[in-house]
Amino acid sequence: MIKKIPTLLALFFSFLALPSYSQIGWDSSAIQSKNRLFFGITYNLLPGIEKSPANIYPNYVTDNLPKAPFPQDGYSAVFLFNTDFASIGGKIRYNLIQFTSRTSISISTAPSIGVGLTIVDEQDIHQITPYADGSYNIPLFLEFNYGNGATHNSFDNYGLFAFAGVEYTGLLLQNNLGNGAWMDAYGNFYTADFVNQWIEPIIGLGVRYKNRRNVEREIFVKYGFGPSKLYVSPYEEVQSAHAWTLKLAFVRDF
Repeated sequence: MIKKIPTLLALFFSFLALPSYSQIGWDSSAIQSKNRLFFGITYNLLPGIEKSPANIYPNYVTDNLPKAPFPQDGYSAVFLFNTDFASIGGKIRYNLIQFTSRTSISISTAPSIGVGLTIVDEQDIHQITPYADGSYNIPLFLEFNYGNGATHNSFDNYGLFAFAGVEYTGLLLQNNLGNGAWMDAYGNFYTADFVNQWIEPIIGLGVRYKNRRNVEREIFVKYGFGPSKLYVSPYEEVQSAHAWTLKLAFVRDF
């Protein structure tokens, strides 16, 4: 029994050292709130940028050579590079956990569709060809919310949120034909098989505030980083080609 006393005392003082529920931020009114859904319209009049995963193609030397087969001279990375001039979509958020009226964790999605211009770009030679006219994004992410908009019981003027998740991105191609500029070792031309749909991890940050009409607004920036490929360029340099996206969005909440 005497040997157990130090252990019991340690457990007792550890219990006293634990903060109360109010100190760690739990709020019964926020936890019991039945309205955990949030809706908004997203829009963007600033450029959003998407770079697709690259396809790696061999280069062949044909200069001053009488006939095929032609010798190979490294590889080239070919990708689609899209710029959206305007986009529109929606945002749906559901609070999974409401710690207090000012803090919560949500699961969210903000699908959007954009209008712009996509070009075909060869990373090593930079042959640019207009190719498409828009994109769409379907993300799913977890969001940590603080301050304004964290719950329906928050009365702060401003708030912050950070998120991480995955996103499905696609480019709206006018047609499925490439620029037809690729040639095999025997001089035969073929259509490039570009990647115009992919999934990538995303992270982002945003702020919430109320405008002069007391309407909830959001501004967030989202960055996605897709798969990467290494290859040897025609200049005998090891190059890296990877997909990425970068978008700034505005949200009007209901």
